[in-house]
Amino acid sequence: MSQKGSAVAGLSAIAFGVLTAFAMGFINAPGGNYDDPTVASYGESGHLPVVIISGYLAMLGVLGLIYLLAYLRKAVASGSEASLSAMVFWGSGLASAAALAVGWGMVTGVALAAVEGGTDAKISHATTYVLSDTSLNVIWGSAGVLLGFSLFTLVIASRGTLPNWLRWTTMVVAVMAVGAPAFFPSFAIPLWALVMGVRLLLVGRFPLASAAVRQAAAS
Repeated sequence: MSQKGSAVAGLSAIAFGVLTAFAMGFINAPGGNYDDPTVASYGESGHLPVVIISGYLAMLGVLGLIYLLAYLRKAVASGSEASLSAMVFWGSGLASAAALAVGWGMVTGVALAAVEGGTDAKISHATTYVLSDTSLNVIWGSAGVLLGFSLFTLVIASRGTLPNWLRWTTMVVAVMAVGAPAFFPSFAIPLWALVMGVRLLLVGRFPLASAAVRQAAAS
């Protein structure tokens, strides 16, 4: 893999981390503890442009995640022993990215429907909250858990490829990602992407594992 490829993967990882954190912070979708003013403001027309922009940025972040996953799959699938783990990593990671895309669409759709439907589609604040919180659970529930499983597989497949400190960091983030439905551990996901991105930008591509290391990892 070329240095250019690792630089693009690094930028993609950083884009995913930054844009996801930005979108989540600015979209201000109701979730967790119920707060009526937050729920009320989410469905107001004045807040809709922020929701739409945040949604687009989040989707760009999902594209960054897909590129990063593709790069890492290629990095760890350097031999037949690692290819199955790499495929599981890629499949579960891609499913996570798809869930993220669906979740962001649902979150933005709640606010969009409230504005476009007008008074004829007006629903209670409690219903708005339930729809929004359910959408957030797709992001941090389905997508977060799937990404956690994907990162577990990456740790297994990346022996001899990723440096040990990054593998252990990934393992910790995998555990936290599985707990992302509780929302608080979810901060580890964009943080991991930033760490991975900075590593790829500053150091470059990962070395290919030797045949002996791949055989030991498969045994």
